Amino acid sequence: MILRRYLLRELASPFAVVCGSLLLVFTGYSSARFLGEAASGALPGSLAAVLIGLKLMISLDAIVPMALMLSVALGLGRLQRDQETTALAACGLGERWLFQAVLWLALPVAVVVATASLLVRPQLYQNVYRLEASADRRFDLTRLPPGRFYADFAGGLVMFSEAADGDERLQVFTHADSGDGDGVVFAERARQVTDDDGRQVIEFVNGHYYQLDPGTGAEAGSDMVISYRTLAVRLDEELAVVRKRRKATDNGELAASVNPEDTAELQWRITAPISTVLLGLLGVPISRMPPRRSRSSKLTAGLLGCIVYYNLLAVVTDAVEDGKLPVWPGVLLVPLIGGAVLAVLIALPKWRRRA
Repeated sequence: MILRRYLLRELASPFAVVCGSLLLVFTGYSSARFLGEAASGALPGSLAAVLIGLKLMISLDAIVPMALMLSVALGLGRLQRDQETTALAACGLGERWLFQAVLWLALPVAVVVATASLLVRPQLYQNVYRLEASADRRFDLTRLPPGRFYADFAGGLVMFSEAADGDERLQVFTHADSGDGDGVVFAERARQVTDDDGRQVIEFVNGHYYQLDPGTGAEAGSDMVISYRTLAVRLDEELAVVRKRRKATDNGELAASVNPEDTAELQWRITAPISTVLLGLLGVPISRMPPRRSRSSKLTAGLLGCIVYYNLLAVVTDAVEDGKLPVWPGVLLVPLIGGAVLAVLIALPKWRRRA
């Protein structure tokens, strides 16, 4: 019991450091996007800070398993470098005991990750979509910088203007992705006004509206072009719509759906706690580096393992969503492959001794 507590302390210290470092890296990546939108005037600064925090919390189901794997590799690597694992083995506490000790840390962490992935994640995405729609509701055309694209409106709207004339925008292109096809609006001028009901309206003046039919083959339709003098779009009706999106859907509804995209999303959530335990155990064989190797070699090996694992997870998820892979085992195929790799790494020293 004393040795297990000692080992858990040796693993918990690098776990806290690595987890904090990965969170800082992700915060920088997420901040670059939202702060860029805030700097261009497309997003209020206070709202950008809230969205950064929400995105950071959503990322925990991927960051925590990676941090656990790296901390196990670094912690056990330090014990191996100082010959402490050799002393443990001499006392009858070999690699099997190390795996059991790692499970004492991995299982509670997996419970936390499961709660974050299955319960907290959908709620956080609902808040993200609600805040983004709220920002679109307060959209101000005068904040649209000429010569730059403004995207990510609710409803998939993208706008671009070549120049500005006071509060008006000149040579404006707008693209809207709807369920019936793509709509493209070109206008010589665009301005934002308030109608009699107090709602914000964008008026496009002297232009063309193109309705593009995405159908192909026997179901191909015809495109449509409409010329207009004035085209009005009410922002609070067209843009500020909180659409129901897959990542914000609860688990029961995803489980009842026959859509492979819904199944892939549910399986992604289920794999999070499984990945936590699996990656934590994979850190044990990664720590089997020659004692004279530096700690950076174990960190590099762990990072490469995490990159390969999560890239493979993303590829398989896309394949399941596109129908290229069956929904069962679907995304769960990746943890199964990881389990097979772990079994091979565990058996590898025995094979070498027999050889």
